[in-house]
Amino acid sequence: MENWLTKRARLSPKQTALVYQGQKYTFQEVAQKARQLAKRLVSLGITQDSPVAILGFNSRTTYFNLLALQQLGARLIFLNPRLDQTTLQTQVQQSQAKWCLVDRPELASLVSTSSQLTLVTSAMLAQLPVQAYTPADVQLEAVASLMYTSGSTGKPKGVLQTYGNHWASAMNTLLNFQVTQADAWLCVVPLFHISGFSILLRSLIYGIPIYLEKQFDPQRCHKLLVQEAITIMSVVPTMLKELLRVNPQKQTYNSQFRLMFLGGGPLDAGTLKQCQQQGIPTIQSYGMTETCSNVVALKPQDAARKLGSSGQALFSNQIRIAQANVQGQGEIQVQSPALTPGYWQQPELFVRQLTADGWFKTGDVGYLDPEGFLYVQGRLDEMFISGGENIFPNQIENVYQTYPGIQEIAVTDQTDSKWGAVPIAYYVGEATLTDIQLREFGRQHLAHYQVPVEFRHVQHLPHTASGKLQKSHLKELAFQVLSH
Repeated sequence: MENWLTKRARLSPKQTALVYQGQKYTFQEVAQKARQLAKRLVSLGITQDSPVAILGFNSRTTYFNLLALQQLGARLIFLNPRLDQTTLQTQVQQSQAKWCLVDRPELASLVSTSSQLTLVTSAMLAQLPVQAYTPADVQLEAVASLMYTSGSTGKPKGVLQTYGNHWASAMNTLLNFQVTQADAWLCVVPLFHISGFSILLRSLIYGIPIYLEKQFDPQRCHKLLVQEAITIMSVVPTMLKELLRVNPQKQTYNSQFRLMFLGGGPLDAGTLKQCQQQGIPTIQSYGMTETCSNVVALKPQDAARKLGSSGQALFSNQIRIAQANVQGQGEIQVQSPALTPGYWQQPELFVRQLTADGWFKTGDVGYLDPEGFLYVQGRLDEMFISGGENIFPNQIENVYQTYPGIQEIAVTDQTDSKWGAVPIAYYVGEATLTDIQLREFGRQHLAHYQVPVEFRHVQHLPHTASGKLQKSHLKELAFQVLSH
């Protein structure tokens, strides 16, 4: 295939490609800027499949750097600037990156001790000589990007993503959402995460604008959704709750808005109903870095009648439930052309994730209803057994998330001499809540063994850059145990 940006600039030269801080760029203007940068990057020796790291936030610089590198066919290595220096340097070494483009000079110190790396700032790039190049064609089997998993439950892995993976993901989303060139996508999720990078690629493939925001500011996003012709926004549950919080008057969004695309974990039923009541079409989905974003998503017309479901497998994907119990619950397994070909330098780890017949073991637990709609219940590695009963923390969290005074809650387990393990809860919210109140509420809505034996008030909960809870860090938090 022809280079995606080059092709799109030829097909839709005057169509808006990017809106950043009020400034609009057409695809023709984006392509011109990307080509100018690519001509300078060539002088560094960057060519087809060169391993180049990107360290930056959602900025105009990061956006154009990514597209310039794609002009050359470089292998993009995404680094999360919110990580600590040790982790980033480990990822640089493990990925074998030779260059690193940063969007602000102060980020350079995070990776500067790596001797193998050439750091490139915008100021340095502007001083480089210009050299001619030919835009790289897209080979679907070629690796486009290497992205480290969020590490919400374990050690991060370098996930290889081919152009074919990205293409399949974009085509599935196109079919499911029936995207047209009348659409415009608001991107506040990080470009260094699959949720953000996939929006950038969809913009090229579909020929639609991306409204790129530096960070998630609920007040600003609300204003954009009301005033601008944005039709789709990608959010994680915490973002959606913030958008609801800053809109107490229930002001409607612009008349063109049609999809609040939810990823990063399931949303509690109370918040979903609130969205429904306010006329916010919220579409749940299910996916991961290994599948280049969502492999399962609701159709807009099914959102109301399948509240709580992540949807059905998208057109070219398959899902199944393995080793299901009598309730039909078991591990979610997937097959998809969007599935990664493997983990960078860890082929044996990827093989262990596959079944004998080639299905990918997600490590998530769920069930399918008679129509094939998926309901995700939690992670296998978060499930614990208390007195012989399987407990999924996510189910407890969804119930307590509806309790007044609780903004966010995370449930985990602690060892118990009688039951083996029991649930405990960390929550952000009102410190004046009592243990008695919360236990009584739990007994009304949960099985007795699901009610947490202890509630710990904290100032915040740990999250990954994509908004997922990092339960492995819960025990590091300072907390106050609620009184009985």
